Amino acid sequence: MKRTFTAVAVTFLLGVAGTSHLATAFSISPPVRDCLVKKYGSKSTLAITKAKVLSVAQKKQVTYCTTATKSSGGSSSGTAGGSTATSLTPLTYGLLWSAGSNQSGLGNISDPALLQLSDGTLRMFFKNGNEPQIPLSGFDNKIHSYVSSDNGRTWTLEGGVRIDVGSPVSVRAAESGGYEAWGWLPGGGGVDALTRFTSTTGKDFVAGSGASVPTSSCKNAAGAAAGFLGDAQVVKVAGGYLAFAHDLAAGKSAPFQRQACKLTSTDGVSWSIDAAGTFAQSYDIQTNPELYRNSSGQLELWFPADKGAEKVTEVRTSTNDGASWSQPSSLSWLAPDPDRLDLSNGESLLAFGGFDSRIGGLLAVSKKVSTSYAASRDEKVDQVTWTISGAKQSDVVVKNLCRGTNETANATLSASGSTLTVTFKDKHVGCTFVLVGSVQALS
Repeated sequence: MKRTFTAVAVTFLLGVAGTSHLATAFSISPPVRDCLVKKYGSKSTLAITKAKVLSVAQKKQVTYCTTATKSSGGSSSGTAGGSTATSLTPLTYGLLWSAGSNQSGLGNISDPALLQLSDGTLRMFFKNGNEPQIPLSGFDNKIHSYVSSDNGRTWTLEGGVRIDVGSPVSVRAAESGGYEAWGWLPGGGGVDALTRFTSTTGKDFVAGSGASVPTSSCKNAAGAAAGFLGDAQVVKVAGGYLAFAHDLAAGKSAPFQRQACKLTSTDGVSWSIDAAGTFAQSYDIQTNPELYRNSSGQLELWFPADKGAEKVTEVRTSTNDGASWSQPSSLSWLAPDPDRLDLSNGESLLAFGGFDSRIGGLLAVSKKVSTSYAASRDEKVDQVTWTISGAKQSDVVVKNLCRGTNETANATLSASGSTLTVTFKDKHVGCTFVLVGSVQALS
């Protein structure tokens, strides 16, 4: 079973994390929210988003920030079905490598999972799946791998199946030695079991024990319980294991409000839903989230979010093993099925996917970079427009990463002062990015 799902945009209502993961009552846009937090504080902003009826003072605060963001060029509303850019976001990840589907004898490649071995070698696990929209061959719906010996700059396809499972996987180095992974295997009564796999080498994994995960207590903002869960991303915590997995919404109809279910386990085998820790927003968590413990010891929680008014990747952090989370920061672009890895040399990688119905899925690896570039991405059904600061026209390349095609000649670029506007029209824009400068900063 392919545990990824493509959704359509839904109307955006702000959800504030850190205190409550439940849907909020009053709709405000990201620029207005940022203004409210800066001028009146996070507690006042949270009270506004929870209010069914605003007080006189709250109305004045919202009116002030709505006027202020409009006068500064921000947008106070969005349009369902597209992404309306509101502000420029610093570009913090640069592309290192990418590969599309239907190549090297593979089918539809998707869902990267990164691992660094004890000798410094990198391995990227991925699903070699089918895609009904495209006449593909070479797929077996199992987990295969690429390997890199230069910190992710280049990758070589390895032969054979790494993990005999038909779902995406979460892979990590175990504290007791060796490596462990989790994926979904068919269980009794037609219910999949979240199964732990182990390996002594970090290459070939064998299945251990697994159990089904009751999902009735994991509910979205509308109160609908989750069904099939997506790829569960797992970390070790003091009490055992913690994971997040989103509702695939299999068999349900758009528009979606998929939630990220919080799962806990004492042994990595039997799992329970933590309903209070579940993120149930009024917008859609569009693909599998990522949960990762970084080199500083913090947990990172990544949500590829389709908010209707914008498509971004939200990043939250936790210093207390997920008991509470920071306010989200964002990438200017949606990184499907993200996977993080901090390397022993101090570099930070982000792998992600994508999809173009003309060829299939994507595996891409990027590196955290420091740049003076900032951008917004305004993505609609058949057009994407970037606004970029800090770059010259010669710095910008437009590329469809799924197809591996340079689309710069097919884009329109214009400059106004220090700002560039880049517009690209196509029936399939979701896998098209701008790459800025020598570091190929992504947006």
